[in-house]
This record gives sequence, structure tokens and C-alpha cells, in this order.
Amino acid sequence: MSKARNVLPVAVAGGGIGGLACALGLAQRGFKVLVLEQAREFGEVGVGLQVAPNALSVLDALGVGIPAKRDALLIERMLMMDGVSGQTIVDIPCGAEFIARYGNPYAVAHRADIHGALLAACQGHDLIELRTRARVIGFDQESSGVSVKIAAAEAERARAGEALGEGERVHAIALVGADGVHSRIRQIIVNDGDPFASGFIIYRAVIPVDQMPADLQHPYPTLWATKDTHIIYYPVRGWTVFNFGATVRTGQTEVDETTEAPLEEPLALFAGQHHTPLRVMRAAGRFRRYVIRRRDPVENWTQGPVTLLGDGAHPMVQFIAQGAAMALEDAICLAVMAEECEGDFNRAFQRYQEIRIVRASRVQTMSWMMDKLLHAGGVERQVRNSIFAGRTPQQSYERLDWLYQPPDYVRAPRG
Repeated sequence: MSKARNVLPVAVAGGGIGGLACALGLAQRGFKVLVLEQAREFGEVGVGLQVAPNALSVLDALGVGIPAKRDALLIERMLMMDGVSGQTIVDIPCGAEFIARYGNPYAVAHRADIHGALLAACQGHDLIELRTRARVIGFDQESSGVSVKIAAAEAERARAGEALGEGERVHAIALVGADGVHSRIRQIIVNDGDPFASGFIIYRAVIPVDQMPADLQHPYPTLWATKDTHIIYYPVRGWTVFNFGATVRTGQTEVDETTEAPLEEPLALFAGQHHTPLRVMRAAGRFRRYVIRRRDPVENWTQGPVTLLGDGAHPMVQFIAQGAAMALEDAICLAVMAEECEGDFNRAFQRYQEIRIVRASRVQTMSWMMDKLLHAGGVERQVRNSIFAGRTPQQSYERLDWLYQPPDYVRAPRG
């Protein structure tokens, strides 16, 4: 086993993309890590994932870029269509010039393929321990680091008649809360209640390729935008299936997320959309629906040797498809700061927060502001279209540089 810098491990709450990337980045710099995942097995919820070049650069830096891209589709363009007229609003080429500028292509992938590449690397690293059925419910700071509270497993609770209470404690040198939008660690550090409903719900589906209209099977995501709705679809898993997502403003704060929705339900809500994306909706047939939740940026994610990462720190709506990318950037930045601060996690986490908070909060804010562009109606829709009319690829790239150029701390091999 590799010699570790630390005796007590760094505990990472959450084994999603951000948590595993954080564990891998730390282990590659000599830190022993314990990943605590509440589910029965490691896996990733959801299907399609847009992976922008800044995210791919982090995967390169972590040494998993090649397997992560193996089953991904490297897209030809980013396309947005007017959901009323059917005209093209935005068409940004993602070919050689795009790749040279950002050091990576733009990809779409199955979430499990990206997560799987990170999981395999973590499983193969002798400084990483992976635990399932370990739900972190709190922590206490100690002189040696952090005492992490883990809920007792359901079977143990039943046998003990709930007498076990919080279950067990794990002693760690530091704790990273990569436990998602409903983060328990966030509630201790920030104490800002539950995330609030954005007013939007999303209908998701997976369409087998033989059910997808043949003339709409394109090698890139196609997004259709109109008043209060947008629809997007793209191929994943080697063109075997298409990922489909339809977002609509309803004002609902709760929906039944446990059962399927029949076709008639979204069709009624998306009646104003162009007939082309509705053909794809009909091909999907049945859907799962979810409330899109959000938070506003906050000024602090850190408390001593405890910090937040990804959706635990800065949950964002998916309107510019950067949630996973921001978690990946968090992970590599945190690992680099831990190394530069030589394992002083109180100092490392403060530096990590100082570096990341403005960029992540900017993306969080811009994601929500995209509501105005994506979901414009009436004269605002015409204004939106005029903003993009005649824009050259070079002009589009200039407006994307701030987002897609990997930050300095993403020390990835380019290209």
C-alpha cells in the first residue's frame, strides 16, 4: 500500500461524480480517503449528461479522460432552435477550432459512463476506501479533526429498536460534504433550510434508437426553446438510446416523483412547442417527472476542517449544463490546495473556498439567468433571437471563453 500523508482519512460524504473525483484527486496527492455513500451500491442517478470541455479537462487531470470519453459522443455543434418558428437561433461549431481553443471537445454521455470511469479509478487506488450504506447525518469538530456521524443501517435499527440512534462515528482528519442538493453537512454549516422549488418541473425519458424518428437522429444535442418551456434530446450509449428532457414552468413545488407520467400529461403542458420536438416526445411515450430545485449563492461553505463541494455548496439549475462540471472543478481545486497546504485542511479549505466561490457562484447565477433567454415569449423571444442573429463562431467562442477555458488549477494535459 502507498504511504499516506495522513493517519486519519479524509472523509468524503457522497459517492457521486463530485465525491469520487475529490477522493481520486486527494489520493493521487498522497492522502488517504474514505468515501461514505448512503446508497446500497455506488451508482449515478439519471441518464444523459452534457460534458463541456472544462469538465473533460478535469477528467484528463485525474487520469480518467480516456475511459470517460470512450463511450461519449463528441458532438459536432451546439444547436438551439426556436420552438415557435422552427428556425435556428444558435449554431456553434464544436470542431477543430473549438477543440484547439479549449483543449477538449464538447461531449454528451451517459452519466454512468463518467461515474463509472471515476469509480473504477477509485476502486483501483490503495489509498481510497469505499463504503456503502453509510449516510452522513452530522459531525463534531475535534482536536484531531472531525468526528463524522453515520446513521445506523435500517436492519441494525430494527434489531436495536432504534436504540442505536445515530449509528456510529468515523474519525477523520477532514470532511468534504459532496452529499448533494439536500446536504446534511450544509445544514450545519449554512443552515439555510431546504432548497426551494424553482417553479419548473422536468420530464425525463430514455428513447430506444429504433423508436426515435430517423430524421431527428443527429450527432449533437438539439434544444428547442419557447415561452416557459424547452426540450432537449441527444444520443448516448453508442447511439443505442436517446436522452430526452422537457422542462416547463408550472409553479409547482411538489410532484409525484415515484411514478411514471403518461404521454398526455406533458403533451398538454407543451402544446405551444413546435411539432418537431413533440414528435420526439411522442416517441418517448412515458416519463418520470421531477421538481427542479435551486438555491441562491452563499458567502461561506467551510467550517474549520469541513467544507462543501458540488451541489452541496452551489446547487444550480441545469440551464447551462454545468452542475457536474462545477463539482469536478471543485474536486481538483480542493485536492491541489490540500497538497499546497501540506495537509493543513483548515487552511486548504479556506483557500479552496476563496478560489472557487466567485466562479461557482457566477455559473450558479448565470444558469438561473438563462431562464430569461430559454423561456422567452412574445417580443422578448424576438429580442432573444435578434441577440444571436448573425453571430459568427468566433464571436460565440469569445462569449464562452470564461466558462469553457479550464482554470489554472486544472492541471490537465491539453488536447
